[in-house]
Amino acid sequence: MWFWRSRERFSMAELMYLNDQLQRTTVVTDSNKDYLVETIRSMSELLIWGDQHDPAFFDFFMEKQVMATFVRILRSSSKITTVAVQLLQTLSIMIQNIRSEHAIYYLFSNEYINHLITFPFDFHHEELVAYYIVFLRTISMKLDRNTVSFFIKTNNEEVVSFPLYTEAVKFFHHEEGMVRIAVRTITLSVYNVDDECIRMFVTNPPVVDYFSDLIIFLRKQSFALDRLVAEVSRSPDSGQMQGRLEGAIAEIGDLLYYCNDIINSGVPALRSIMTKHIMNILVLPLLLPSLRPVEISAIAPSDEHISTLTSLYLLLRLLHIVDHKALVNSIGASLLRTDHQAVPLDHRQLHNSECSPDQFGEDGSIVREAIAARPESDDSTAAPSASEALDGRKILLSYLLCNDDKLVMASLCLSVSFLQNEALDESLLDALGILPRRKRHKKLLLQQLIGDKSDKEVDRLFSPSLDRPHDDFMSDHWENHLGDDLLSGSVTLKHRSQMLEALIRLMCRRPPPYAEVLWQAGWLLRQLLPYQEHKISDAHMSLLNDAYIAAQQDFCVELTDCWSDILPAVITEEWKICRKALDTPMLQKDASFVLMPSTQTNTGENLPLNSSIHVGERMRASVKIMMVLYQMRILLVEGTLSEKPPLVELPEEIRVQHPITSTAVGTEVDISDDAMPCRVAFERGKERQVHLLVVLGETTGSLLLIEDISIKKRRGMIRVTAPLVGSDPRVDEKHATWLHLRIRSPHQPLADVGKLGLSKTSPRARHLVDGRWILAFDDPEACKHACLFIQEQLAVQRHAVNLIVSPFLATDAVVHQ
Repeated sequence: MWFWRSRERFSMAELMYLNDQLQRTTVVTDSNKDYLVETIRSMSELLIWGDQHDPAFFDFFMEKQVMATFVRILRSSSKITTVAVQLLQTLSIMIQNIRSEHAIYYLFSNEYINHLITFPFDFHHEELVAYYIVFLRTISMKLDRNTVSFFIKTNNEEVVSFPLYTEAVKFFHHEEGMVRIAVRTITLSVYNVDDECIRMFVTNPPVVDYFSDLIIFLRKQSFALDRLVAEVSRSPDSGQMQGRLEGAIAEIGDLLYYCNDIINSGVPALRSIMTKHIMNILVLPLLLPSLRPVEISAIAPSDEHISTLTSLYLLLRLLHIVDHKALVNSIGASLLRTDHQAVPLDHRQLHNSECSPDQFGEDGSIVREAIAARPESDDSTAAPSASEALDGRKILLSYLLCNDDKLVMASLCLSVSFLQNEALDESLLDALGILPRRKRHKKLLLQQLIGDKSDKEVDRLFSPSLDRPHDDFMSDHWENHLGDDLLSGSVTLKHRSQMLEALIRLMCRRPPPYAEVLWQAGWLLRQLLPYQEHKISDAHMSLLNDAYIAAQQDFCVELTDCWSDILPAVITEEWKICRKALDTPMLQKDASFVLMPSTQTNTGENLPLNSSIHVGERMRASVKIMMVLYQMRILLVEGTLSEKPPLVELPEEIRVQHPITSTAVGTEVDISDDAMPCRVAFERGKERQVHLLVVLGETTGSLLLIEDISIKKRRGMIRVTAPLVGSDPRVDEKHATWLHLRIRSPHQPLADVGKLGLSKTSPRARHLVDGRWILAFDDPEACKHACLFIQEQLAVQRHAVNLIVSPFLATDAVVHQ
């Protein structure tokens, strides 16, 4: 028995004993499986210890051919999952932790590992799948030019079998996310092995089909994402649906990063294969045709298209993640083409009724057959129908002028992704009308220096990459597919003017778009019109001035409403946020906000539109709009902004100070002559005698109810407090001694209010309503006096706020050039 053994835990005697127990086990049964599992686990601990302390341990392991015993036990326990799981876990731990190169080579030799890789496990058990994939991933971490030979079979120096790779890719679309991630890690480890035979194996049929299967899976995920976007838009308050959408967004991002890792693995053949598949299976037949004109973009998606919004999102994510020059330039050039010439895949075959996205085979046979069936003659590139002849650049411009802020934002983010992707050729940026002014100035200067050279020759000097043949998607230069006219200076200047006009009109739109949209548009506008080289036109400045005047009028409403006291603080906060946004593009890592539902202002059925919660949301949004318009006008003319907003400091004679320094509940204070005696009942039948006192600071004000604690010394304790602003004092129409006071929500409006795709109201605040006080006075005169006094104090406080924010309200705030 274990209890009576005197062997040391980490000793050769213990290892010999454990091996003897394994050798004696001929049949694995339910009665001995637990003992067997513990024996295997203990042996792995001893071997890892011995690798670091005593090489004799592993010599014994090799001498007794324990790996062969492991394989024999696995074969005899095929129906007992726990033993298989322990064996896989044991070998994974050993491979990961053993440092000796000699020991690793032994583990990988004699085909034992390959036997385990190809063993017909029962993968209906989720735990077994998890340990099997971890086992394969652990092996892949040890792959190099020397160890890879243990896992392949060759014939005339050609790899004919590579179970580690072929078995792993079978799980690439497994329902469990961790399994899919492990498969990607395994394949990338294989691609990074510097062995030409391995690279030929993964890029030749039938193994090469994995890459088309991968993009077909990405295409399927695109349709699934689009369906989730539609479902969430119908049920924006469903946390479960939003969680599923966030998961789908994360999966799409992981797939795109994986594709980029494959492209950048350093294997030219893989780079070419992935570029072609992304263009032929995803971009050309699905994403670009889904960019439809605004008037038909709302049409429900079909088996041939996804929604315009989802298509824009996928394109901008693709450009944000992938940095391969040939692929990025192919996307840009395809967007500029008004036909589908030079498209290698006849996507009508891919889109016919028999090839819907849900009917793609697991092996991608439909797509491969469509590619194989494509004629090599030029007849396959016949002119498309009118419905296909879409100018992607004009369509993107039309989105900027529509009233759907999500489409606007997605289109802006796509343009920013083009600008931020260093792989995109600058001549393509010029043709799209978004080449930054400083770079265009460099091009024009070069054109003047070289004289009568053609626009195309200037582009070659301006962008030397045009002289290098692309090795991936287009065999010829992409500019040959666009034509000289599209790249000419006159055409690019026209495109640039159209983009500028669209951005100006977007910023001046009424009603204004989300502040985040304006930030993005403002940053892009600054790239096209740096103040040092070119001022904005008088007509455009007039439009911006008109938009700012309208924003001033919206802001003036907030000066008389229930959050006017915090306006200076909100302006200071939003000034910094806006200033940073106009300097740096606010392109979030995954840009998922363009797909998430936007909570409307009237959240909650029981909250009236005049509640302080909604007024606060409106106030935040109003300040954001005014800040971005104010700053843009200054930047376009003067080029610089101060770190802080131009708020006025109150003069000493206007500053209102009260002897009460603390308004916290429970504070003892003197009851001054200004305190007005009254009664209040916060619970039915429990009326209290209190004093109403109004306390003013610079822009803050409080209503205090003070209860007597000492009659002789006129001392009291603050029992309850409320903001002065928003109190809206009113004498009851039926009871002249009753004074009604409104008490706003204790939750200030969030800084995220006014951003696209973000919840505008915190879950807690949605269930809050404004409170009220009803104060009873001894006579109508006292009640009326209290009402007038509160109104006077409100006027004093509002006057102070108006003075502080006056630079934003002055008529000279309108900028002239």
